[in-house]
Amino acid sequence: MRRGVLALLVVASLSLAGCLGPSSAEWGSGSGVEVNFSMENTIVNSGLSGSSTSETLAPVGCTPGPDGAILDENVGTPVSFTGYLAASQFYTAHDQTMGARGLDFGVTTAVAVQMMSFNDAANVADGDGARIDVKDWNSPLGPNTGAGSVDLDELDDESPSMWFILGLIPLSENVLNGMKALGEWHQPVSIHGYMVSTGGEQNPTGYLKQWHTATSDCSMTVNSGNNREDVYVLVTGITLEGGTVSLDGEHDNEWVQGDVAFLGRGGFIMFFLVGGLGGAVGLFIVSRGMVMSGASKSMQTLIGADGMKKAASVKADAKAAKKAGMESPTERQERMDKEHAKAAKKEKAPPASTAKKDDNPMGGFDLDSVLASAGSGQSGPGGSAPVGRKSSVVATEAAQSMDRMNAAPSTSSSLPPSMAQRRSSPPPTSTNVGGAPPAAEPETKKPPVRRRKAVKAAEPVEEAPAPAPQQHHEEEEEFSDFSF
Repeated sequence: MRRGVLALLVVASLSLAGCLGPSSAEWGSGSGVEVNFSMENTIVNSGLSGSSTSETLAPVGCTPGPDGAILDENVGTPVSFTGYLAASQFYTAHDQTMGARGLDFGVTTAVAVQMMSFNDAANVADGDGARIDVKDWNSPLGPNTGAGSVDLDELDDESPSMWFILGLIPLSENVLNGMKALGEWHQPVSIHGYMVSTGGEQNPTGYLKQWHTATSDCSMTVNSGNNREDVYVLVTGITLEGGTVSLDGEHDNEWVQGDVAFLGRGGFIMFFLVGGLGGAVGLFIVSRGMVMSGASKSMQTLIGADGMKKAASVKADAKAAKKAGMESPTERQERMDKEHAKAAKKEKAPPASTAKKDDNPMGGFDLDSVLASAGSGQSGPGGSAPVGRKSSVVATEAAQSMDRMNAAPSTSSSLPPSMAQRRSSPPPTSTNVGGAPPAAEPETKKPPVRRRKAVKAAEPVEEAPAPAPQQHHEEEEEFSDFSF
């Protein structure tokens, strides 16, 4: 299963080769390249050198004739450079210290094309074409090559092949994007455009009539001098084996980056979805069926046909029992464990309501108790409130204890001990004139002590009995005491 998926991913990754491309310069006069083309005067603006540069060029066109094409400035149609693409180089910047100068700054792509017909280039078998070993390609028209099937630095009139070294300058943004198709080496190609004239003999890369020739169909040829021609080209289009790059991008067979041969972009996506994902799902289903079939055969070998029938009946009975609502011991144990866990969690949960904290700064004074006692019509502690009359204040036990403590020293601190003792005894009710024994003093009853519930709701507290009203008989004691 895993090997099948891996193989499918490898195949899909190979198909994605058409979706990727090399990095190239941008279109625009800022940090890229922009060309204002006309047959009378063409201006190339470039920012690939790090600063803005501008070149004024005279396009060189082709005029077909019976004795061959005529190449001349400012007239004619585009020429073509056709052959086998052996190497290419893309530029996002040019370095002056490495030899770039002049019109080099306007070049976005450089190519090495072996001159031959388009059909001959298409018939070159893989591995039989020329192989170029590029060491560096800092100057668009001066690649530095090494050992390979062809060394471009060593070409001469005795070389068996002829080559075009082209510095390509796009005339539109669509051509600039289409040049990325040249990133795939070893393919047939035909590049269409105008050569340039930049000042005649003082510029060795400029156009001179004696340097270049073309066939009657405006296809360029290589002179037999050194079997190599270096040319700047204002590119108007590119013809590939699987598509075309046009100036405006409106060709019927327009090449687009990411396009896949035969299938196209939409077809490739559908192929990937149907063939890739669908195939993976299909392989999973098939492999799972094979595993289950093998397991079934092994089981039948171990327990026999009768055992298989009994196992099937047990499985059917289990399904019927489950459908009827019965549960297995394992399911029952799981249900009980869940119920126990739920009950334990409920027991550990904090109570819904907690006791209200008494944060009253007045101690035992409770407004709720006061209002309750006032509404019931009971008298306050110690009989301080008349019966039947609502009371708004309740003296607490702490307040009554403080009153008793303050009242005790007041009766004994101002009199001598003997007088305080006589004062504390009740006055006689009658005098003993004739020496008769004094009559027995009737016992006085203490007033009943009223009790009420404590104001706190937590636990009832009995109030201390109220002190009996004191009777003052200081003056009477002085007149009735005849012990003097």
